[in-house]
Parts: sequence; structure tokens; C-alpha cells
Amino acid sequence: MPWRNSLPFRISLVFLLTTLLIESVLFMLLYHTLLGERVVEEIDRLESRAESHASVLAMSFDAETISHVATMESETDTKVAIVAPNHELLDTSNRFPTVLSTFIQDSSDQAALDQTVVLETDWENKPYLAVRTPIESMDEATRYGYVYMFLPTEIIHGISHRLQLRFLYITAIALIVTALTFLLLSRLISNPIQQLRRATENVLTRPGELTLPTSRVDEIGELARSIESMSLELAHLKKERNQFLSDLAHEIKTPLTYLQGYAEIASKPQTPVALKEQSIQTILEESQALTELVENAFQLAQLDENTFTLHKDEIILSELCDDLTRVLTSMFRVTPIVFESRISISSDASLRIDHNRIVQVFRALGHNAIVHSEASHVALDGVLTKDTITFTLQDDGKGIPEADLPHIFERLYRVEKSRSRRTGGSGLGLAIAQQIIEYHKGTLRVASDCSGTTFTIVLPLQTK
Repeated sequence: MPWRNSLPFRISLVFLLTTLLIESVLFMLLYHTLLGERVVEEIDRLESRAESHASVLAMSFDAETISHVATMESETDTKVAIVAPNHELLDTSNRFPTVLSTFIQDSSDQAALDQTVVLETDWENKPYLAVRTPIESMDEATRYGYVYMFLPTEIIHGISHRLQLRFLYITAIALIVTALTFLLLSRLISNPIQQLRRATENVLTRPGELTLPTSRVDEIGELARSIESMSLELAHLKKERNQFLSDLAHEIKTPLTYLQGYAEIASKPQTPVALKEQSIQTILEESQALTELVENAFQLAQLDENTFTLHKDEIILSELCDDLTRVLTSMFRVTPIVFESRISISSDASLRIDHNRIVQVFRALGHNAIVHSEASHVALDGVLTKDTITFTLQDDGKGIPEADLPHIFERLYRVEKSRSRRTGGSGLGLAIAQQIIEYHKGTLRVASDCSGTTFTIVLPLQTK
């Protein structure tokens, strides 16, 4: 049944079993302890009364005293018998059972006739507890007889029965408390959990309609807040994914349109040779741009799925600086922008990096400066510390608007929305660059104002 698998039922069952186990152990301990103490107390009382009667009879062992002692015990739960030294009954309390007379005769030959003896303690199987004490003269020279004291064991059985009834009452109370606990747990735990379950089913489809118990200050409240946070994050990721796919489809559609259009132009017989050559050149350029776009998208997919592999090697820092200077110099040589490398590091420090990926990052930053900055001067600097190397690529261009600055590392984001794909790039280069640096446990930051833009890359050095 479904309710058997519910959390409140399981908790209630554990609670019930634990309660019953504890009660059973405590009952057995209390049962035997209390009954044992009560039996000991009754036997002590019998011994005390027997010795008291023996003392009275020792001072005056005559028919009147014997009758008085027997009469005293006639109004109590105990039974008394006074016997002669040969165990002949002299007198007994009222309604003295025949079975006790037989018991006295059977115990007449038992040892220790000169002291108080407990003759019967088996209250569970015998009808009476029995004690015997001798009646002796004050100088202990004369034995007048014996006093036998008996206590019906039904009194002990009555105590046992009352304890058992109390245990049954406690068990019934435990069952009622467990039932109430089940209802309480269903209300306090099951209902919020069911609410959380229903909410998680709609976490993507209707995140704005979530109604979770986030005001609670217990574990369920923490779980609800975590689910709510996860829901908002998933909704944001879903929106970004849809936007990315839409933008990517648009980016791919644009070069495909160019390819189709210029291919039709080039395929017409009446097209002039010069226009055909121009069309073929455009097709080549668009094919290259489309290939680059697909490659960048593939790299981003690898980064998202953690399948992006880095081939790290130990690189001497001075060699890396020379390579970066050479690559950027080559990029800016065909532009009107003046490039200056101000790195002068002669340290033998090394880094463990994927050389090609780091160069790819600086190519993306250099391309960004060439295409977007409208700068006249770009400078590369490097500052070496004990544990890191910090590179800065700074231009004196127009800068990035403050509203766009937090978004430039987002995928397919363009600062100038009016730019075409041909002049604005794919919008994937900086996103890939940032993730490559993060894969190297470094940081990529940007700062910009009207005087220019500065990209800062911090990479950890190889520890020795």
C-alpha cells in the first residue's frame, strides 16, 4: 500500500517500535525489581512477626498466651501456627487451611530448628510464603516449640497483575500517542514534502507559480529555499539557452543566405567574370566565417559538458611572453593601430598551461581591440609576483559603455547592436576566452571608460 512507503508512517513505526521496546525493557526490569523487593519485604515482615510472637511466648508459654497470639493473627492476611517441640499443633489462627498443617508436618525434619528459617519463597508456584522461628526460654536452655507464619502468595500475584495492567495502559497510551504523532508528522512533514514534490514537477514549466514554505526555519524551509533558488537559476538558464539557440540560428542563417545568394550569382552564365570572382571570394569568406562560428559553438559545448580538454605543459614564462608579443605584433601589423609590448621579464619562473589555448585567448582580445575599440595604440604589460603573472592588454579607444560592461563575456553578446555579423564578430570569442582562463584556475577581468579598455589576465605560476 502507498501509505506504507510514506515517510511519516516509517517514522511513526520506528517511534512505536522504539517506545514498545523501551517500555518492555523497563517493564521487565521494574516488574522483577518491584516484585522481588516486595517478596523480600513480606518475608522480612513474616520473620519479624514470627520472632515477635516467639519472644512473647518465651516469656509466658501458656494456653492463654498461645490463644492470644493466634487471635491476633486472625484479623490479618497472615496465618500463624504454634506447635510443640514435636511439631504437634497447639493453636492456629482462624480459618487455618489444612494444606498448611500438612506443610508443617512435612517441614518438621528440616535443619536449622534452632533459628529463624524461611521455609518457602516460591511465590509464583506455591500458595503461601512460610517462615519458622523457635520458641526458647530466656536462657535458651528450654525449647517450648515453634511459631510458623504464612502469607498467601495471592497478594504478590495481585501486585503482579496490577503492574501488568499498568503496562497495558501505558502500551495503549503509546499507541494513541503514535497515532497522533502519525497525524502530526503527516501535517508537518508529509504535506510540505508533497508540496515540494509538486513544485519540482513544475520547476521548469511554471517557475513563477511556485508556492513553497520558504518562511520555515527548519530543514524543510532550507530545502524549499534551495528549490526556489534552483528554480530561478534553471529558469534563467532555460531563458539563456533559448536565447543562445535563437541567436546561434540567426548567426548561422546569415552566412548561409550569403552563400546561397552569391552561389546563385556565380552560377549564372551571363554573370560578368569580375562579379563571379567577387562572388566566389565572398563565398570563401562566408564559409570561413561559418566554420569559425561552428567551431566556437562546438568549443562552448565542450566547455559546458566538461569535455573540453587542455594539454598542459610546463612553459617558461619568458618564452610565453615572447610568443604573445610575436603573435600580437603580427596581428596589429596589418592595422593602423600601434602595438607596444612593455613586458620585460627575465625570470626563470614557469607555468603549467595549454600554450595554444592561452595564445587563443590573447588572439581573441587582440581581435576585439582591432575590430571594436577604434584605438590608435594598444599596449601589453606583465607584472610578476611570487605566485602569479598578471597580463594587461590596454587600448586608448572609445571604451565600452557601462551598461554593456557586465555582459561582454556572455555568449553572442554584442556591444553595438547595430553592427552586422561581418563587422561585429560572432560574440563567442570572449565567452570562450574567459572559460579557458578559468580552466587554468586564473581570472579574466575587464575595466573600461571613455579613455579606453583594459583586459587583465591573472595566471598562477608553477609551484616548485
